Amino acid sequence: MILSPNTPRWVRVSLVVTFALSTMLGIGVMLLQAAGMNPFGPIRTGRIPTAEERAARAATLPRIYVPNPVIESMVRALTGEEAGGGDRMTIYTPWRENGSGEPKGDPAYWKPTADEIREIQSCDIIFLNGAGYEPWAQQAALPRARTVDTTADLKSRLIVEEGETHSHGPDGEHSHSGFASSTWLSPALAKEQLATVIGRLYEVLGSTYPTGEIYQSMCKRLDEAGATLREIGQAQPKLLASHPVYQYLGQAGGIAIDSMHWEPGEMPDDKEWTKFRLTRAAHPRPSAWMLWEGEPGPEIRAKLDAEGVKVFVFPLFPIEPPQEFVWRLPALIEEFAKEVKSAP
Repeated sequence: MILSPNTPRWVRVSLVVTFALSTMLGIGVMLLQAAGMNPFGPIRTGRIPTAEERAARAATLPRIYVPNPVIESMVRALTGEEAGGGDRMTIYTPWRENGSGEPKGDPAYWKPTADEIREIQSCDIIFLNGAGYEPWAQQAALPRARTVDTTADLKSRLIVEEGETHSHGPDGEHSHSGFASSTWLSPALAKEQLATVIGRLYEVLGSTYPTGEIYQSMCKRLDEAGATLREIGQAQPKLLASHPVYQYLGQAGGIAIDSMHWEPGEMPDDKEWTKFRLTRAAHPRPSAWMLWEGEPGPEIRAKLDAEGVKVFVFPLFPIEPPQEFVWRLPALIEEFAKEVKSAP
């Protein structure tokens, strides 16, 4: 626009003020970007923060403790945070190895050190699976206002087990008595846990983060998985299992599950095979199905095949990649349903 002596005074004043404000804004943005900050949100400026800057940033974010890969995956999926970390929170997982990120054995048998307990106590949200999953938490004096038991409202639906004491692997002697704790293997209970998780995330992170759309999609997939499990129960009302961890899967499908105490890499001895055959006799069909947490060795597979038993590997933590539990669990159930339907 070209000014002239006839241009109204208010127009000239407006243009001068607009130009001054634009100049100040541009200088401000350049100063912020030079300092490594971005005034327009999480869009990257191209400058890589130093380790000290990342640590300082992490110290200001809400800190969330999660007890196992399942609850961790729920938090990550609901908030859109990737496994490498995000801009809105930090997730504390001391039961993982620092280098590889792999769990230090089964998180259900993990015991925190005194320093780790203090770290957990300082978190803004302390998620527990509940159902006896974290026995150490009973003595840890966790802050009640910040601790969330994701199965606290499910007491009437929890399964009580009376298990024998045994040992296998690096976890030492233990038993499976008390509450069965693998609650997430029931799509219906996983859905309730998911609702508890998103409720507390809303309180701490704000109503725009996490997203309700993701939550609704997850609930739909879990409902579909529950319906598929009931179909499996109608076709195959009894299953075998390598370990007593599938109680809630059976509960959700109306399926009776007879469990051994076998590990994928350890050939059971003759005594165990005798117990197995007595249990197998209660499954009168020509072929039976046995669920395993991991791939059994080829010798075990061959021996089961000779006994008329088919193997289906159903991991206790069905997660690929780390934030995909609610998508992977239904996929596994659907895959098993196809196998059952196609078997003679």
